[in-house]
Amino acid sequence: MSITKRYIDIGGKQIHVRQIGRTAEVPLVLLHQTASSGAMFESLMPLLADSFHVIAPDTPGFGASFRPANTFSVQDLSEALYTALKLLGVQICYLFGHHTGAAIAVQMAYDHPDFVRKMILSGPPLLDEAHIQSLKAGLHPFTITEDGAHLLAVWERIRRRAPSLSLDIVHREVMLTLSAGQTAQTAYHAVFEQPFAVQLAALSMPVLVMAGENDTLRTSAASAFSFVKSGALKIIPGEGSYICDQNPQAVAEVIRAFMVQDVQPGERSGSC
Repeated sequence: MSITKRYIDIGGKQIHVRQIGRTAEVPLVLLHQTASSGAMFESLMPLLADSFHVIAPDTPGFGASFRPANTFSVQDLSEALYTALKLLGVQICYLFGHHTGAAIAVQMAYDHPDFVRKMILSGPPLLDEAHIQSLKAGLHPFTITEDGAHLLAVWERIRRRAPSLSLDIVHREVMLTLSAGQTAQTAYHAVFEQPFAVQLAALSMPVLVMAGENDTLRTSAASAFSFVKSGALKIIPGEGSYICDQNPQAVAEVIRAFMVQDVQPGERSGSC
């Protein structure tokens, strides 16, 4: 079984998706981080294909999906993906979101609660003001330089973030970041403006909050879990922000175990 790709037209704009698995099952939708694409799930998807119909869309502005307006919100991104999934025939789904994908997952579940059966938030961006200001300080307008120095700057930034990442994945992420350009900066600001905690606290479906031990958003996991009504907290030792690439087997095991688990309303469990 192999991953297939297609485009979904939403009012003259196209969303690019990857798919694999048993189409008769409740779909599992994977939402990627900024500035990646559904490509970050290509090692994970086949590991889940025997249990789920796995769908990994490219968020607008990233990968091969359409580029949105110069300003947009997390809700804008969520609605575009929701529309595409409905056109694909998805009536209800499981959601997995990593970093920005987690922000979009919460927005989608908040706006369309009957659409999401269960949800996993990996490295959820529940950010306090100090963290937001720190991240903003590192954001600079995307500028193409005459000497190509911007190419090396992106390469070095991703290498610093994950020194153990293989060179082929670094290259993929650099190319995706360069392709996204200023859209990546806008996506970060959209996440900063999202009322993430308020939306998460309003959800009634089971939610698993997870993070790699060394994830850049690891400190947000426990805070996010405090707003979850029913679900669990899972910290995976030794893993970082690129866990879906570097240890897809561990992620697959977490997804499979939680999605089949019978979580009762108000039931909460945690592990650190």
